[in-house]
Amino acid sequence: MSELNDNKIKERLEVLENDIKRVSEQMVSLDKQKQDAIAMLNALNGAKQQCMSFLNELNDGDQPTGQEEDSDESSSKSDDS
Repeated sequence: MSELNDNKIKERLEVLENDIKRVSEQMVSLDKQKQDAIAMLNALNGAKQQCMSFLNELNDGDQPTGQEEDSDESSSKSDDS
């Protein structure tokens, strides 16, 4: 069985410090990836909303709005007078 000595403990500490540094760097990278993913999600949702708005505009263009009907009735009533 190997003995526990000063050098082995120092070697283990060095390995642990390197692991801590590597994991910390990985956490920074993952945090950046998360921020990038959130930005992408926001952009995709914005594009989706824009497409839905275009669809609504196209569908509203096919049907007269209530205001247009009211103005048509108003003009025909004033023509009758």
